[in-house]
Amino acid sequence: MRDAKKQPTEADGRVRRGARNHEAIAEAMYELVRTTHAPPTMDEVARRAGVGTRTVFRQFQDLDSLYRTINERLLREIMSRVSLTPPSGDLEADLRTLAQRRAQIFEHMMPFRHATRGLRHTSAFLREQDARLVQMLRAMLETIVRPHLGEDAQSTLEVLDVLMSFEAWDRLRDTQKVSAKA
Repeated sequence: MRDAKKQPTEADGRVRRGARNHEAIAEAMYELVRTTHAPPTMDEVARRAGVGTRTVFRQFQDLDSLYRTINERLLREIMSRVSLTPPSGDLEADLRTLAQRRAQIFEHMMPFRHATRGLRHTSAFLREQDARLVQMLRAMLETIVRPHLGEDAQSTLEVLDVLMSFEAWDRLRDTQKVSAKA
């Protein structure tokens, strides 16, 4: 008699195929957004992933679940590219380092921010991710500048936060056509 645990079942094959499809769909969505800076249609995602449109909807019940998967990958990539070093105490050098770090982060996430711009008002997940990003970036900024600020600490911090925001970077890059190297 054969051991049932050693024999692959039809269900095992479906599970593996489902996992492959899930990954292919996420990869297709990621690459389409990265290269076009626009939200692709589900037909485009399905075609790129080599699956049917119904499979896309079976794997991801809603758009937020697909964006959640993409966001997890994006965060992993961003964190692997950016070294987080404690402030040196030299305000000018620390701000320069922070600006360079943010430029790397913003350049990498720009296609995804552009693609989801029109979806934020309907997506609680995207709004939550924006809020988390703003909080994280502000905390990094505060760690560097707070010890150097005097009486006008709060207003100076607010201005620096806006000047070093994604929105400012996006305006420089997209509207004013400033090079990322500048």
